Amino acid sequence: HLLSNLDMVLKHWGYRSLTSHHHDDILEQLETTEPDLVIFDAPWLRENQSHLTPLLPTLERRSKTHYAILEDEKAPSPELSSRLPQNLVSADIFSIYSLTQSLLQNHPRKRLRTGVHLPGMFRRQGRCWNMGQIMTLGTGGMFIQSGFHLQRKEALHLCIPLLGMKREIEISGRVLYAVEPCQENNYRQGYGIEFEGLVNETAQALRRFVAGCFLHGIENDQTSDPEIFFTPTNPEYSLQKMAV
Repeated sequence: HLLSNLDMVLKHWGYRSLTSHHHDDILEQLETTEPDLVIFDAPWLRENQSHLTPLLPTLERRSKTHYAILEDEKAPSPELSSRLPQNLVSADIFSIYSLTQSLLQNHPRKRLRTGVHLPGMFRRQGRCWNMGQIMTLGTGGMFIQSGFHLQRKEALHLCIPLLGMKREIEISGRVLYAVEPCQENNYRQGYGIEFEGLVNETAQALRRFVAGCFLHGIENDQTSDPEIFFTPTNPEYSLQKMAV
């Protein structure tokens, strides 16, 4: 579990990843290849920093490789080299997603999202609640399948059940775009909704739920198929012990 989750996450995002906790393997890879991104676990780096010292001149001459260190809370993060740019990253799925998007993508996404299949409700201003199916969910918005006709930029009040956490959250949102039914999308109609005015407690609950669904889906190979309904019994998660 120490390495497998992060490896699965990176491969799910389309990256070719190699993981190891043996310093001989890591030194060989650093010496013979020039990866786009190297992620070190802070405790591993703290224990094996001396083994990397002979390689630092070679690493400092490379311009294409990015370096990141997954922080821990026990001690200050070690430094590879003062002449080697490196990113300090919190060991959570959102920080790792932001890191890979900013360094490895030409058109980076701002927020992590995951495929789900949840019942959801939305209410237009001054009207009654309407039901829909939430097909993707992220910390900044969602896509909901609905046959109701909504206008772009229309303000909505949303109710999202956090199944497995035994609670639901109510959020304000606004329509960003519409998907019209056609043969290519199996005649589905829906809307991309951007969340607005998230208070901290609601935002934290949403982060825990999205991360739990994302990791649960990867472990069960389900996030590629939004038709599959999955809700983890315990959507809490942790990447604190992962190492690369």
